Amino acid sequence: MASFIVLLVLLSALMHASWNAFLHLSGDRLWLLGMFSVPYIVVSAIAVCVLPLPAQASWPYIAASVVLEFVYCFTLIRAYRSGDFGQIYPIARGLSPLLVFGGALVFAHEALHALAATGVALVSLGIMSLAFRRGMRFSGESVPYALLTGLFIAMYSVIDGLGARLAGNGISYIMWVYLLWNVPQFLVVCKLRGGAAKMFTSTSAVARGMLAGVLALTAYCLVIEAFRYLPIAMVSALRELSSIFAVLIGWLFMNEKLTARRMVACALVTCGAVLIRL
Repeated sequence: MASFIVLLVLLSALMHASWNAFLHLSGDRLWLLGMFSVPYIVVSAIAVCVLPLPAQASWPYIAASVVLEFVYCFTLIRAYRSGDFGQIYPIARGLSPLLVFGGALVFAHEALHALAATGVALVSLGIMSLAFRRGMRFSGESVPYALLTGLFIAMYSVIDGLGARLAGNGISYIMWVYLLWNVPQFLVVCKLRGGAAKMFTSTSAVARGMLAGVLALTAYCLVIEAFRYLPIAMVSALRELSSIFAVLIGWLFMNEKLTARRMVACALVTCGAVLIRL
């Protein structure tokens, strides 16, 4: 069972890197965020009608997660606005496993085995080392927003790990989060972009935006289920293997170089994942 859950988390990591690539390549990231919300709203609205209500104890976690997810999306966009994708993504994703490890230890009383804890550290080190490439400089604005994004990722990961366990049904839990987060997000983007009618002018662009949303919501549903069976810090670290997939996507589809530095970083992340699994 554990091996199957790990495979689901790795699939989630691939999906996560893919939707971030859509966001990075978009000419209007705020507009894409609005399109991104549409499949979330449709799927979650149907799901909450047929799934049992989450247990009462999980609703404070749902409320907290909604706020954090909403703010996380806008800090991520703000970080991409002034920073390079190859720097911002690793900083934001590499910071969160260590923070989740600390949060899970304090709030969920989950202490990982020494090998797994070492693996979490290697994953974070490997991912963040991807951000430091020769000839690249950090923007004064991009790094603080990337670090803030990593903090929000860690916070909602711990909250969702605890909330999904209390809810009784992890999918029902996350569907309520999706609905309560994406309805106001879509309305805010529509307001900023001149109304809902102007959001749907290009069929191909709308399709790409909605595909990104489908990938994102499916990816995190898999993570939510994994939280119910594996330690939160373990799931978070394995999920951040998305950075390796992001490197491969950049190499295959964005003409980015697969340098020796990147390959060493990917090797560190892989070694960390192996230690976590052991």
